Amino acid sequence: MATSVKIWKHRSSFMKSRRLESSILLKTTFPGHHPTWGLIGSVAKRTYLDENLMDTLIIHTGGIGDFILTCPAVQELTRESSITLAGYVDRLSLAVAGGLARNAVSLDSIDFHSLFAEPSEKLVAFLAPFDRIIVWMRDDDQTIEDTLAEITSASVLVFPGLPPSNWSRHASKYYQQCLGLGELSAFRLASPIEPVVHDVIIHPGSGSRDKNWPLEQYEELADTLEKDGRRVTWCLGPAEEEKGATILPGETLRCETLVELIRHLAGASQYLGNDSGVTHLAAALGVRTVAVFGVTDPGVWAPHGDHVSVAGGSSWPEIVDVLERLR
Repeated sequence: MATSVKIWKHRSSFMKSRRLESSILLKTTFPGHHPTWGLIGSVAKRTYLDENLMDTLIIHTGGIGDFILTCPAVQELTRESSITLAGYVDRLSLAVAGGLARNAVSLDSIDFHSLFAEPSEKLVAFLAPFDRIIVWMRDDDQTIEDTLAEITSASVLVFPGLPPSNWSRHASKYYQQCLGLGELSAFRLASPIEPVVHDVIIHPGSGSRDKNWPLEQYEELADTLEKDGRRVTWCLGPAEEEKGATILPGETLRCETLVELIRHLAGASQYLGNDSGVTHLAAALGVRTVAVFGVTDPGVWAPHGDHVSVAGGSSWPEIVDVLERLR
């Protein structure tokens, strides 16, 4: 059964709340005129002057993979918007490096926390230039939506950061549907710097232990690849080290930033990993990717692209199944 998503609700002192199922109402301000409203999305193009890009703020606090899944929608918005991102700067810097956004700021740097008490002058001043504010965060009591509508003249769109639990389509479609956008192609991220060449990069971790194929399986698979003449490079991040990941034999990557990690992933012949943000990042870079799934639904969460192969899904795959996809 298809899941219905409420597209958005806008509140302001001069406009009643309304909901649109297939498009977005956007405020358009012309010099010397009152704000006007036009449709954008699957129905019609905006009436905003082409030479004046709309200033859009997008607030996103999810994981790396979740953010990459929003990127097709963000990329579409760049057709008529200059994008500023707010959230975890290390993750959002991916979009800045890839040319999707002009800059990224942390929530602390703009006093976003004051939104839940008395909005600070710093926050109000930061928000003032924006024509549209899109927030992907949980807002059960509508505090975020209501307060932003009170302290800004922007059009405010607030959605849960993740699709509903019964969502059965690909997760990227959720973010597109939130904004009333039509079918979009998979997001591709260009590496902004010269890549470092690798053969096979294996990232054995993720944000949840439940999503990790057993490390012993990865080690056995890596040993087989080495015997076949392949060269394996292990990729370990802070999350894996905090969870006591084994010191693995061979070359190991420990990148301080995601932009640095991009440089290595972009130069890999192949990538292997779990349902994780790094796996989505490798796929977004166009690297031949094998994604290992066990407890999560690849139909919803797997990276998109003809260069992506999924092993497992309803249950964890056997080593031989993963090897077949790497050969």
